[in-house]
Amino acid sequence: MAYIATIEGLEEEYRVEVFPMEGDLYKVVVDGEKEIVLDLRRHGCCIYSVLMDGKSYEIDVDENSGGDYSVLIGGEHFRIEITDEMKRKLLQILGESAGAATGEVTTAMPGMVVKVLVQEGDQVERDQPLVILEAMKMENEFKAPMDSVVKAIKVREGETVEANAVLVVLEPEE
Repeated sequence: MAYIATIEGLEEEYRVEVFPMEGDLYKVVVDGEKEIVLDLRRHGCCIYSVLMDGKSYEIDVDENSGGDYSVLIGGEHFRIEITDEMKRKLLQILGESAGAATGEVTTAMPGMVVKVLVQEGDQVERDQPLVILEAMKMENEFKAPMDSVVKAIKVREGETVEANAVLVVLEPEE
């Protein structure tokens, strides 16, 4: 399957293809040129052990919203947006951003709501932070996937939420 990956702070997008091999091995092809074989094992909800080119890495991956991930590798933090290539093409045809399809901002993992940064009725811009959630001792910002109006806030500060919980419901601006 092919994905488009964008690393925050870099101007480039990368086309990444992932091919399962046997066991825990995966072949990853970046931009149709660079091939990497990974031995990938998952430990718990978001910790991965990766063996690549004879070196071992521990990677902490937290999913924010709309294909946005916080990744911690060797003490360095990266924010990476990953979009399925087919979905991206479809959304480009429809003229929507990747998170605009449902209007619901959700979390893929359980955590505690640290701060709600908006109120119902607020007008928000694409990428504006809406909620801060602590999961696995890391704070994750959930951002608006589109210019919109906050229709409903489904959580409150201090509340513990389950995986796949709806945090905020947005309505596209007209």
